[in-house]
Amino acid sequence: MKDTKPIQVRYEGEVATILLDRPDRANTITLQLTIDFNDALDELERDPNIACILIMGAGEKHFCGGADLREIENMMTEEGVTGDPRRDFIRHIEEVSKPVICVINGAAMGGGCEIALACDFRIMSEDAKIGLPEIRFGALPGAGGTQRLPRIVGLAKAKEMILLGNPLSADEALSAGLVTAIVPREKLLEAARDLASKLADKAPFALAAGKRLMNEALSIPLDEGLTLERRVIRDMASDEEREEFRARSAAKSSVYAGIFSATKAKSN
Repeated sequence: MKDTKPIQVRYEGEVATILLDRPDRANTITLQLTIDFNDALDELERDPNIACILIMGAGEKHFCGGADLREIENMMTEEGVTGDPRRDFIRHIEEVSKPVICVINGAAMGGGCEIALACDFRIMSEDAKIGLPEIRFGALPGAGGTQRLPRIVGLAKAKEMILLGNPLSADEALSAGLVTAIVPREKLLEAARDLASKLADKAPFALAAGKRLMNEALSIPLDEGLTLERRVIRDMASDEEREEFRARSAAKSSVYAGIFSATKAKSN
């Protein structure tokens, strides 16, 4: 019997993948999906063995097609389309202290695009599309699209995307600065894992502090931001945490040096 959970969480070393697992419904968002998504993020936040999170859609056609229209009324609140009444799951992505990479392996439309906008990095398949088409149906993005998109691509491009409702190809998304990289479909997951591995090598306390500071940078005055920056960097880790990270980095460097020496000796 098929597991009917709307998401799956998969682990590979220090990287966890949240898989939107409703391929027969274009991985669209339901109330249960938002609840399970929030629970997964909470669990991964607490897990000291996880350094980076990937978000991906099941199947090959869709990353996420937005909200499941059969459940849209269940997910509406006075604040908009937030899903889980306990917490806005898209906002939760931004609030998680660990870096989140969106692996756009298919069409990312409406809420799917809004999930991507909340992630720290976006890597896109060459044949995928991304957009906010709601205006075509007399609606507007209701899960942060009108606020996050201008911050990422600029006001003019955001107006073009939202007010015309036309999706972008991967090349157009890269040119607009909407995605970090585009790669062939067969190399997409490899590229995402490579980026995740590079992030996992960094100090977790510095990643968390940097993410927080940059997320707040555009919503507070510069002087306030500079004060916050000094305070957060000063307090972001204990002496023990800093020493532990230095020791871990030194150990990894020794391992890499040993591998390099062995490889060099073998080649000679």
